[in-house]
Amino acid sequence: MKFSETFQATKGLVRFSYDGRYAASCSKHRLVIRESDSFQIVHVHTCLDAVEELKWSPNSLFLLCAMYKRGAVQVWSVEQPEWSCKIEEGSAGLVNCFWSPDSKHVMTTCDFQLRITLWSLVNKSVAYIKHPKLAVGGVDFSRDGKFMAVAE
Repeated sequence: MKFSETFQATKGLVRFSYDGRYAASCSKHRLVIRESDSFQIVHVHTCLDAVEELKWSPNSLFLLCAMYKRGAVQVWSVEQPEWSCKIEEGSAGLVNCFWSPDSKHVMTTCDFQLRITLWSLVNKSVAYIKHPKLAVGGVDFSRDGKFMAVAE
C-alpha cells in the first residue's frame, strides 16, 4: 500500500471523482483538484467563502462547492479551469444542493422548504418546484435519469 503526502482539508472535505481520475479537497476558501494516481495538483480555485460541502457531478467533469451560511454555490469545471458558475439563493437561504443525473443542472433547496430551484449550466435557465416536503431527501431520479420524483 502506498501513501501520499499529507495535505490540508477542512471538515473532512476530500472527495474522489466518480470515474476515479481526480481527488478534490477544500481547506476553508481553497479548492484543490489533484490527479488521484499521483496526487499532483491539477487546479487550484478560490471560493467566495469557506466551503461546507463538496460534490462531484455524476460525469466527474464538475465540482460543486456549497457555502450554506452565505446562501451560495460555486461550480468549477475540471476540463475548462477558467469556467465557473456562481449560484445565489439570496434571502431565501440555502439548506441543500445536489446534481441532476445528466450533470447539466444543479438543484438547490431554500430554507423552510419553500422551493427547489433547478439551475441549468447549459443555457442559464431557472425553474422552480414549489413547496417540496423535505429540504434534504424527498427527491429521486429514475435509473435512466429521465424522470424525477418529488415528495410534496
